[in-house]
Amino acid sequence: MRILAASAQLPGHLDWGGYLDTAVELARRGHQVWWASGDAVRSPIERTGLAFHQLTETGWRWPPPPPLTMPPDMDAETQQRLRAERALDQWLDVDRVSRAVTELLAAGQAFQPDLVLGENFMSAAAIVAERLDVPFAVVGWPAYQAEISDATVVISEMARERLDAILQKFGASGTNWTRSGPPALLSPHLHLTFWCPRWYSSLSFLPQTVHVGGRAKAPPQLDAQDPSAQLLNLEAIADLPWVLITLGTSFQLDPNFFIAASHAAERVGALPLVVLGGQWPPAELQRLRTGLARSAVVLGRVEFAAVLPAVGAAIHHGGAGTTHALARHGVPQIVVPHAADQM
Repeated sequence: MRILAASAQLPGHLDWGGYLDTAVELARRGHQVWWASGDAVRSPIERTGLAFHQLTETGWRWPPPPPLTMPPDMDAETQQRLRAERALDQWLDVDRVSRAVTELLAAGQAFQPDLVLGENFMSAAAIVAERLDVPFAVVGWPAYQAEISDATVVISEMARERLDAILQKFGASGTNWTRSGPPALLSPHLHLTFWCPRWYSSLSFLPQTVHVGGRAKAPPQLDAQDPSAQLLNLEAIADLPWVLITLGTSFQLDPNFFIAASHAAERVGALPLVVLGGQWPPAELQRLRTGLARSAVVLGRVEFAAVLPAVGAAIHHGGAGTTHALARHGVPQIVVPHAADQM
């Protein structure tokens, strides 16, 4: 089987608890898997041995815009609308998604997949699967029918207008989208999640939801120069309980979070393991280091499968991949949510 997998151009969007691992396993079983995304994730994809197709546009806005600053005299309704527009711009901007559909459709026509996979924010993948007339599956998110409430009516109406414009442009009917309620990807065939049903205690699943996974990965063989390997070999910190502190790759520029969490960990006699998740401007990084707890160990990224067996607790943003990895390793967690979709 020929499988086209698509994701946004961030490491966290390769995960969702097992998206990339699933693609690798499909390839191991003899299927031909082609992963399409932005160049920023080329390296982790190619390290697994999967074929990588670079997209210049995935439909996911990155980097995000500066934080909203509301004038003090702005009424509540206008503020709500601005927040709704900003949220939709992240994954359902008409121009951005249209460019992604055009590019991914051309790739699909060349590859001729039998199946298209997409994570929950890959709007283009759902439309491309319909245009190619092949099944579509959502990876990392369950299938359910959300209802419109007073709090979501504005964003739902705006999203429906945007989606209708994109579908009309490409002659699509929205086969892989919800027909009512807030617009969202909805495969009629399969939604693959990596959690148990009890995790989503408040949701009523549609029958195409399948829950799999749950085992911790075996620790990988690391190169001696890998930051995770070097961390594990530091005898000076071997006897201290480690507290992992991270905001993943999307929300890392929040110095107050890292500073407060590192001092909290140090106060209880633990080692603050601060994982920044990306590049910081040099001046901001220097200010951050000045404010962190003195014992904090600062790293850009770590290999979860290698490091988490040594971690005693974690303070993080609640991203799906981070939450899932910690749960599999039995690590107690304190979650400080930074977005509506955090787990």
